[in-house]
Amino acid sequence: MSDDLQHFSMGTWIVALAAVTAFIGVFVGIASARKAVTAPNPRQRYLWLAWGALSIGGIGAWLPHYIAMVGFEVYGSVVRYDVLWIVISFVVPVAAAAVALLIISPPPTKHRMPSSTVEMGRLAGGAVLLGVGFAGMHLAIVSSLEIQGSVGFDPLFTAAAAVIGLLVGAGIMWSISALESRTLRLIASVVVAVGLVAMHYTGVFGLSVTVDPTMARPDGLEVFSILFPVFVLGMLVVTIPITALLMAPDRVAAELELEADMLAAESLAAESRGRELELQ
Repeated sequence: MSDDLQHFSMGTWIVALAAVTAFIGVFVGIASARKAVTAPNPRQRYLWLAWGALSIGGIGAWLPHYIAMVGFEVYGSVVRYDVLWIVISFVVPVAAAAVALLIISPPPTKHRMPSSTVEMGRLAGGAVLLGVGFAGMHLAIVSSLEIQGSVGFDPLFTAAAAVIGLLVGAGIMWSISALESRTLRLIASVVVAVGLVAMHYTGVFGLSVTVDPTMARPDGLEVFSILFPVFVLGMLVVTIPITALLMAPDRVAAELELEADMLAAESLAAESRGRELELQ
């Protein structure tokens, strides 16, 4: 058996594609989660939350990680991926995002009084859960690796990746809860996307492999066998909430239009009263 280090190519196109994909998923996910707050009925609320969880956990976090794995190579061995761990690595962040969004977006009730302490607790709980989900996703992706030998990881790099994941989770929860400006949410999504890519590379740089040429070649899936269909499907799926968000009326614009209508009605009423007084 021989110790060998992995080779990780950081081609510009790989990093750029991973970052852009992460940005699209996070931005759409944040917008969907905020849309759930103003949903007119529970069915639409849960539908928006589901789109938010899929966008954040699946397209924003999971898909960019596998895009970045295109550059992962091991000298002396082919690299394949186990199907079961691939599924687990997808389910974990999506499920964590779903529960986190439910935590910070409780259903509206007449008797629930707003409290800064409660809201901060929800925000912290959602951030921790989402960060743990991102860390679990990374560990599942590492577990999906199959080579002619074994794969290990540096606890320090793994811990650093987990911390980045926690910060990213906090950024997403804060953006949903506190950022009213679309421009600010856009900027926050860019920062979060960079953080997700940084989390992946931090964790992967801590990997080490032991190659054993006497072992059988792994028979899992190639990365492109996973990436191409999932990427195409993911981009098609994310167009649904994007289209719905573009077609949905903007809340601020709707409020301004309502105020304008009320002022116009008041003006007409005042004019009508004035004419009545003149006739008298």
